[in-house]
Amino acid sequence: MKFLKLGLAIILSATFSLSIFSHDPKGESFSLSGKITSIELTVDGGTITVSSEAGRYGKVFLTYNVKLNPSLPNQGYFSGRGVGFNDGVRQAGSRQGVFRREGSIMKFWSLDDVTDGNMNYCETVMDLETETVEMTFYPF
Repeated sequence: MKFLKLGLAIILSATFSLSIFSHDPKGESFSLSGKITSIELTVDGGTITVSSEAGRYGKVFLTYNVKLNPSLPNQGYFSGRGVGFNDGVRQAGSRQGVFRREGSIMKFWSLDDVTDGNMNYCETVMDLETETVEMTFYPF
């Protein structure tokens, strides 16, 4: 009986632990390219502002309020807002997540909540030297 319980426990553990690896954010997505329009530095980090054309959201403006990790200055967390205007219709959203800087490249991973009812997981890559931004959104 002990072996049966142990075997069942191992099978259930293996099954549930494998489901962790099944999350693939690379399903349905949409991407946009933008430009960094301003960077304001503070002692703790700063604010980065981005503008872009974003398909169903039209012209969008985004902020990244970056806070550095005092122990690891090349990474930290951020919060921000986004607003888009498409044919006079305004949509807005809140953003929060983490980032890591590798040289002049900053990578952001965020969860976004939009006023049209959509929620998105977003991966952003910013090149601070070229002032370019590439974003991919994965609705869920």
